[in-house]
Amino acid sequence: MEWARYRDMTRIYILVIGAFTVTFFVRQGVLPAVLGGATAGRVALAVVLLVFMLFGLYMLYFGLEKWDRFYSDFTAPSPVYPQYGYYQPYYYPPPAYYYAPPAYSMPPYAPPAYGMYYPQYQQYHQPAYQYPPAQQYPAPPAYQPAPQYQPTQPQSPAPQYQAPPAHPPAAPYPSAPQYQPVPAYPPAQPFPVDAAPRYAPAAPAFPAEPDPRRALILPDATKLLAVFLGAVLIGGVALAAAYYITVLALFVFLPAFIIGFSFPSLIWISYVYHSDKTHRLPSKTVLKAFVWGMLSTVPALIVNTAAGEALGYSEHASLAVTLIVVAAVAPLIEEFSKPWGVRLVRDDVRGPLDGLILGVTCGVGFALIENITYEFMFAAGYGGAAAVWTLGSLARGLGSIMVHAAGAGLIGYAYGRHRTGGGLAAVALAYIAAVAMHAAWNGSSALFATADWGILGSAGFMVLFVAATYLLLRHLIDRGAALEAQAAGQVPGAVSREP
Repeated sequence: MEWARYRDMTRIYILVIGAFTVTFFVRQGVLPAVLGGATAGRVALAVVLLVFMLFGLYMLYFGLEKWDRFYSDFTAPSPVYPQYGYYQPYYYPPPAYYYAPPAYSMPPYAPPAYGMYYPQYQQYHQPAYQYPPAQQYPAPPAYQPAPQYQPTQPQSPAPQYQAPPAHPPAAPYPSAPQYQPVPAYPPAQPFPVDAAPRYAPAAPAFPAEPDPRRALILPDATKLLAVFLGAVLIGGVALAAAYYITVLALFVFLPAFIIGFSFPSLIWISYVYHSDKTHRLPSKTVLKAFVWGMLSTVPALIVNTAAGEALGYSEHASLAVTLIVVAAVAPLIEEFSKPWGVRLVRDDVRGPLDGLILGVTCGVGFALIENITYEFMFAAGYGGAAAVWTLGSLARGLGSIMVHAAGAGLIGYAYGRHRTGGGLAAVALAYIAAVAMHAAWNGSSALFATADWGILGSAGFMVLFVAATYLLLRHLIDRGAALEAQAAGQVPGAVSREP
């Protein structure tokens, strides 16, 4: 099917729903009850949100463990009706819980003379005890007597020949064995609902178990980027028109909002994943790293909130307190929590390029959950919400995400070198470099916000920062591909440098 290209995108959004519900429970249920005091109202809210979190955990489990089986069962062609799945009227009951094969099939009415009907072969089945028809033996030829001798010279008497003795008559052939008539086939009986039929045909071939190590299926990064830019512009126009045509504008803005916070992460996952030309990491491995990246917002949220409460951080806090929280505490905890997803799937890390791909995936997973919160605040703001959301989505989708992608990717690259014999010192240096990049980004944003020319300065810094981090990631991708080709015994120059 054409939409099979988007099976993993659907799976990613299932995982995003699960991770968002877990982080929402921590943000709105746990932190207020712990930091603000466990009042009766906050405890009740936490209990209500606990059900919400359990739903999120199930969505994470379903997306990682059950989605491929569910997708294969739902889209497998039927032996009788290929345009449908396994859910057609000939089979009863349908597969239990989407993955168990049907116990038996419900055939249509079967005339006794033909036996049971097999829908997958579209024919009736003869009973096993029917005999083939009796063989017809040909009749023996009739015996012809020898011709009488006729003399050729009448003047001389011909010798009298004795006629040969009569041939004995041919013995009659034994008659064909008399076969007994075929016993009548028992009449068809209606099948009880709660029991299997007495004469059940073989179950149709169930689709093979999906490959757990198949490659990730994602569209090209350039296509995702084009859709992201178009959606942000259209969403900004729809949000501006929401004052006049509210319902229609919201129907247009909602998909644009979803694309705005999620596609930047998908762009970078697709870009780094398809840069590996020699082998593909399993899709489940990549998605595990992605889920960890989203869930790593939980420890970062707890530490950042606790530090802010301790230092009195707020919108009106002094510049020194702001810099301590956003340029010191946040980079230290976030760059520490994100790359642990690479170690979670370390058995599939075969080199620096694998570590880089998984590190970037962890980083953009963190950025996706962060973008949901920020872009919701942009859209809910009063006065110029359309312009704020549009510019904020572009800034976070093209700028802020580079902080998380480059930092976690650099640490993942160093960890991949460690897996192939390098030391842990490189991992520590990569962590320091990632913290420095993150601190530079957050600190510059705080400083430019206090200057009159802060908007122009922030825009210029963002362009330089994005270009520098992109070149860093591109260099790491090329170097990792060359090392991977060298380890495989290939010529480094033969490895494509294009993503």
